[in-house]
Amino acid sequence: MNQRFPDLPILSREEVQRSEQAARLTQTEKYGGLYYLGIGGLFVVLGLLGWFGWSVWSLRPVWSAVYALNDPQRPDQERIEAANRLAENPDVTPRQLWDLALNRSVPPLARYRLATTLDERALDPDASAYALAVARSEGWPDWLRLALVRPLAYGAERWALPQAPLAELRTHAEPAIQAWAAYCQAVSRKDEEAGPALTELARAPSAAGAVALALEKALHLPASSPERRNALDEATALGRKLPTVEALGPLQE
Repeated sequence: MNQRFPDLPILSREEVQRSEQAARLTQTEKYGGLYYLGIGGLFVVLGLLGWFGWSVWSLRPVWSAVYALNDPQRPDQERIEAANRLAENPDVTPRQLWDLALNRSVPPLARYRLATTLDERALDPDASAYALAVARSEGWPDWLRLALVRPLAYGAERWALPQAPLAELRTHAEPAIQAWAAYCQAVSRKDEEAGPALTELARAPSAAGAVALALEKALHLPASSPERRNALDEATALGRKLPTVEALGPLQE
């Protein structure tokens, strides 16, 4: 039986020379601009990985405080101190503060501390949804609703706040919450009745009356001025003297 072998290709000298030259080409000569594009992409990936690693490392005080705050095995005082650290850390986002303040497993005083750190940034991206949550969320203690109504006042100049939730907050049993809502109506809704109502609340010889008085002062200060913001901060501080807040214990900052 005759076995036939396949025919072998016969290469010319020119073809052999071209093959040898191709084997000696550099990476740049082989791939052209794609070679530099690949190198640039590699540096971009390494830069992103480095940035991510640095971000995680730089946020270690936040993660440490969040862990301590949510650890039920720790004493309440340690958890409150962790809340203070979070409240003072600019890297903590309003969303994180909101979620932690609503966490019922966290000590109430720590929740109040976190809630009073929120300002108008908490209203992004939907001020209407925030106002509805503050007005209609069930089961909130008065001290929590009092702390979370404040960002509405800080953002009243920027946002057109919905009327319905503000009107509901005006009927709340806590006069200090009524005062914050009246201020919001007067600033955001240009409600002519809200200003006199705030003045009436400010006449009460009580801690709630002191809050209303500070808000009344803010109402008559120039819009977007540091003085107005300072008056809102003063109203926040005076709110700590309300019976519902004092019952939580001394607040150390």
